[in-house]
Amino acid sequence: MQTYFVPLAVDQNYNEINFHKQIAISLLNLDLERKEKIVRASIIGWPLLIKKTDQGFLVLDQTLKTSSRILKYLYPPFNDMASQFSSINDYTTFVSNLKKINLERVSSSEITLVGLLNFEIDRLLRVAKNTSNVNYQLFLLDSKISDHDVKVINDTLINLKAEALSTITSLENLLKEVDDARLRIKKDYVSKLDEINKKYNELIENKKKEINNEIQKVYSEIYNETNNEINSRVSRLADTTTRHVITSLKYEGGIVGKDEFENSKNEFESLLNELRQVRDSIAGKYLEEVKNLRKELDSLYSNKNSEIENINKSIRDLDSLTNDFKNKANKIKEDVENFIKYIESFYNTKLDLTEDTTLIVPFLIAKTNTGNTLVVEPQLYKGKAKGILGKVFKKSDLSETLLNLQIFTEYLKIIDIIDNVKMHSIQVNSAFKEIKDEGWKSIDSLEEFYD
Repeated sequence: MQTYFVPLAVDQNYNEINFHKQIAISLLNLDLERKEKIVRASIIGWPLLIKKTDQGFLVLDQTLKTSSRILKYLYPPFNDMASQFSSINDYTTFVSNLKKINLERVSSSEITLVGLLNFEIDRLLRVAKNTSNVNYQLFLLDSKISDHDVKVINDTLINLKAEALSTITSLENLLKEVDDARLRIKKDYVSKLDEINKKYNELIENKKKEINNEIQKVYSEIYNETNNEINSRVSRLADTTTRHVITSLKYEGGIVGKDEFENSKNEFESLLNELRQVRDSIAGKYLEEVKNLRKELDSLYSNKNSEIENINKSIRDLDSLTNDFKNKANKIKEDVENFIKYIESFYNTKLDLTEDTTLIVPFLIAKTNTGNTLVVEPQLYKGKAKGILGKVFKKSDLSETLLNLQIFTEYLKIIDIIDNVKMHSIQVNSAFKEIKDEGWKSIDSLEEFYD
């Protein structure tokens, strides 16, 4: 198994810098109050195990002081629900069963996996692989993780993912059965629409023929009566029309006055009105019967449209209800898929490793005369100060955290430590001077930090 050490501080290119300068940078990052002094300071190494599995690399805390909590949800038995729809063929039963379904999770439980970590270790590993990997006399926390612990963690993650995948499979099966039932019912409705169209088209066509036949029956009778009425008025129509035309011409020529023209016009229109009355009188004898037949025809159209609309409404309701159900189911599916992604996030599949690897992450811990414990994580040193940046000194200007590792700091604050920094005082003092020469506000001696 390969072991790599992460430096306490690296330069802007993530390259290792002088170890004593690393200590100096870490000390300058201590957030000491005024007159607060260090009693003891120690560099502690936290061992992590990068474990190779078939699913990818797991990042594990060898000290078993940290853990990951996974919230697991239990969902209803979707397969049992699916079986209810396999034989449904009618709308009422379909709607009733669909409305009874509750897709929401029924319970939850929290699983704590001691030693399992979930953070991007790529940067730390990349930096560590570029270092000389010398143990810088740091105090290494005890490794307590066992092969059994690793197996339990990996098996639990595998089982959680398998359960989630099974939930998705059963949910998809339920969706399929529901949609298959919808299609069967819809197909039946389409057949009914064809039957309705066929039935009413035939009835409507027959009614039209009946109306036409009734009209044809009285054709001769209407013709004869109309002919008699018209013939009795033909000679009058010719005389009256001729007189009206002549009078109109004389009126336009200024030979006769307006009164004579109006009398001629009234006589002509009176005769035309008689002819209209003949038409209306003859038609009126047969109109009532035709209107009754038309009502029957309109009733057929109305009944046809009503029955078609009822079925179309049922189809729309069927599709709408199913779509609402699908949307709810897809939201549940999305939640489960996100859970799977979360489980998969514990596995790193992009690390350039071929075997299990130990990664030692260093922290500077300082106990002070006020009872405080301060922890500094690995730092990214910003190099030479630009302009007045180093004079207006802020710790965030000097360096920044290489990676957020606060998950470890709470435990580090409660452990007892033995000083392993003072022994490097001569070299660290030189590092303070170098940092000052690079434009940063620094100190002259390590003793200025100590009580």
